[in-house]
Amino acid sequence: MPRVADQLIETLKSEIYKGVLKPGDQLEEATLANRFGVSRTPIREAVRSLVDLGLLETRSRKGAFVRVASAKELIDLFEVAAELEALACRLSAERLTNETSLEIKNSLLDCEEAAKTGDISRYASGNLRFHAAIRAGSGNSRLVADLSKIEVRINPYRSMPYKMHNRLAKSMQEHREIKDAILDTNAEKAAILMRDHIMLQGQRLPLLLQVTN
Repeated sequence: MPRVADQLIETLKSEIYKGVLKPGDQLEEATLANRFGVSRTPIREAVRSLVDLGLLETRSRKGAFVRVASAKELIDLFEVAAELEALACRLSAERLTNETSLEIKNSLLDCEEAAKTGDISRYASGNLRFHAAIRAGSGNSRLVADLSKIEVRINPYRSMPYKMHNRLAKSMQEHREIKDAILDTNAEKAAILMRDHIMLQGQRLPLLLQVTN
């Protein structure tokens, strides 16, 4: 059985990645303890772990908050993510298997249904699954590990542009084009499309953070 603290960590990580908990949101121990029906001890342990991961930060006498990255930090992270995700796309296209193809298609169905209803949380989950399928398809464990480390930092921000007018539909179209290029084994096109997809997202974030803060 997973420890209570571990379950809390995964739940809170998921909510941060989906945009349910947003950068700057406060996490109060008492509120979390009441919500999950647990004592404050596992709450504190979960918070410490999420601070170590860089997802939360603590402020003197104010408790824990979802960490807010600087504009420069975000741009730097998305530049690196764009290149690594592009490499994953290239390798996934070059090494395409039936299993990878099926998982990419299925993850895109999740995004499609969420986009139709404007369900940002569900779309965010489908988006993560789509990118994970491509990374897994690369067959490069070092690349998967490096992207996983970067994802911890950028996932809290990935859903923010989805609130922009028509962004879900545009993101969906970009995903379809990436999927088609991979399934056509057009490695170079897939890499270019993914790089542009990630960079566009990263370039929007500093402005969105100014608006929301």
